[in-house]
Amino acid sequence: MLIDSASGVELLRDAGFDVRVAGHGDVEIAVDGTRWLRYDVRSLNHSPSPAELDQAQSALRADEAGVLFVVPRAGRALRARAADTRVAYAAVVDGMVGLHGEEHRAAETAAVAPSGASRVSWVRFAVLRALALDPARVWTQSELGRRLRVSHVAVGKQLLTLAPLLERTPEGWRAIDPQTCVHRFLGEYPGARGLVTYWTATTDLSAQVQRAEEVAREQDVAIAFSGDIAADVYAPWRRPTRGLGYVADMPDLEPYGFAQVRAADATLELRIPQDPTILPMSRAVSPTGRLLADPLVTAWDLSRTRGGDAPDAVAQLTARAIEERLWS
Repeated sequence: MLIDSASGVELLRDAGFDVRVAGHGDVEIAVDGTRWLRYDVRSLNHSPSPAELDQAQSALRADEAGVLFVVPRAGRALRARAADTRVAYAAVVDGMVGLHGEEHRAAETAAVAPSGASRVSWVRFAVLRALALDPARVWTQSELGRRLRVSHVAVGKQLLTLAPLLERTPEGWRAIDPQTCVHRFLGEYPGARGLVTYWTATTDLSAQVQRAEEVAREQDVAIAFSGDIAADVYAPWRRPTRGLGYVADMPDLEPYGFAQVRAADATLELRIPQDPTILPMSRAVSPTGRLLADPLVTAWDLSRTRGGDAPDAVAQLTARAIEERLWS
């Protein structure tokens, strides 16, 4: 388990709080049983300094009651500032939550490893995926920018950092060795990160995924599936055991037969990705027409699912993605 915003939300639930994801970087926490207060979530690999605390508080919007820091351990400055109702924390290693001037210990303290909340170049990983998944195509900077929905300037900067893996031709850029690009992506990608909710229902997984897709459509929320579900379409190898959907906003599934649960008990995971390229690079794939994350994001997610056959499933998927151009 990594220290990120999702682990902080999980800790709040373990400490007995009702939490719901309210959007990109925001959660709502039930206080006094009836009031829902919105918090800006900030994940750090260290306890914030007084200057960082001041900056976070000054950046709060009018609709935000405070800022929630997700950290390994809460330092002196953070614990002192948490006496102010506008500052809260979830100290994941300690299993402690500070909220509304009070400290709460979670029922369980998770064994975690710091995620290293360093800045990630999402564009670099997206460029790597695009060129690896369509190796015969020569891309211009402008074409990549339009496909990833970023500026061609941002693309150009990342093409230079990836130059040893790429070949520049008069027409544009292409991957020299797609397999090397795949290994580079799978080895370095930190995951999509972002806020997440975990769900389960009494129906089978296929029905849960279909229902979640219908609810998202009804609520006008974009959803793209990855992991087991997408891999079963791209390169069937094993029976799906867990659903993972990337969403633009968090749909409410509770009125539709779902219950929110802890991560370990979930059959369906919905995540608002911090990686802004996930949904732009997703595609509707036959025969279902379901929107799926691209095959390399799917492979990364698949590699982290349970089961001894996951590595073989990843190998089958990545090989087929390159040989048969599943994404192009």
